[in-house]
Amino acid sequence: MSGNVRLASYAQAAGHFESGDFADAQHAVSACLQEVYAKIHRFAQTENLQNIYGTKVSVIVVSHRSGLEACEVGRGIEDFIRRPDVELIFVGNGLEVAEGASGPYADKARMFRLPENIGCSAARNVGAYVARGECLLFLDDDASTGAADLELLAGTLIERGAVAVRGRIAPKSGAGLTGNHYDLGDSLKPAPPTTEGFSAWRAAAFEKYGGFDPLLAGHEGMDLCCRMLGDMDAKQFLYQPGAVMHHDYAGDDRQRLEKVEKLQLSDRYLAFKGIDKDLVAAAFREVEKAHGV
Repeated sequence: MSGNVRLASYAQAAGHFESGDFADAQHAVSACLQEVYAKIHRFAQTENLQNIYGTKVSVIVVSHRSGLEACEVGRGIEDFIRRPDVELIFVGNGLEVAEGASGPYADKARMFRLPENIGCSAARNVGAYVARGECLLFLDDDASTGAADLELLAGTLIERGAVAVRGRIAPKSGAGLTGNHYDLGDSLKPAPPTTEGFSAWRAAAFEKYGGFDPLLAGHEGMDLCCRMLGDMDAKQFLYQPGAVMHHDYAGDDRQRLEKVEKLQLSDRYLAFKGIDKDLVAAAFREVEKAHGV
C-alpha cells in the first residue's frame, strides 16, 4: 500500500484504552482507521474485481517485528502455500519491508506495508479486506506449524460449514509457558475462537460482522464470536485438536504477568461492550455436553 496515512490518533486511541476511557478510545480509533480502510477498500475493489486464481484460502500473517522472509511461521508451510487455491498475504505493521518476496513465496505472497503499527487486530482486518479466499487463516508470525496442520484447520472450516475453527497450541519448548486456553483436549468440539493467531474464519461472516475490534490485542476472537452468536449457532465455532501450532504464551513469569494484566484490561473493555466472556465460555461448555460434533 502506498501513500502516507496520518496515524497520530492511533497512539491517542491506545492511550485512552490503557486509561480505561473506552468511549474516547473507540472514537479515536475510528477516526484513525477511517482513511486506512478507505485506501484498502479502494485497492481491494480494483485488484479483486475478478478472482482469476480461484483462491479458496487466504493465509494472513501480520508482523511488526520482521519481514516475511524472517518470520518463523513461514518455515514449514511452503507446501500448503504452493497450492493453486491458496494465497499468502503479509502485512508489515509499521515495518520497512520489501515490496516483493523471495524464496518459496516469490510468486505467491501479496505484501502490504502500513506506515505505522496500528495494532494486530486492525492489521489483520487489513489482510482480510484484500483477501480473495472464502476462508481466512490467521497465523502468528513468531510461531511454527506445518502444511498438514493448515490443511486440517482450513478443511474443517470449509467441509463442516463452520464459521470459525481454532487449533491446538503447544509450547515451542519444554520451558515454554502455556495459556490455559491453548490446549482444550483431544476431541473436536464447539469452542470460542480464543487463539486468534491460529484460527480460520469464514470470510463472508468475518466481513459482515466487522472483523476484529481494533482496540483489542487479546479476546478479539471472543468479542467477534459474541457479535455473531445472536445469528449463528455455537456449534458453528469449533476446536480442531489435530491442527497444532507451537507457540509460547510467555517467555517467563514477568511476561506472563504483563500479558495477564493486558487481558484484564480487555476483560473490562468487553464488559463495557456488554460482553461477559465467562458466561459465553460456560454456554459453550453446555453446548459441548448436549451435542456431539
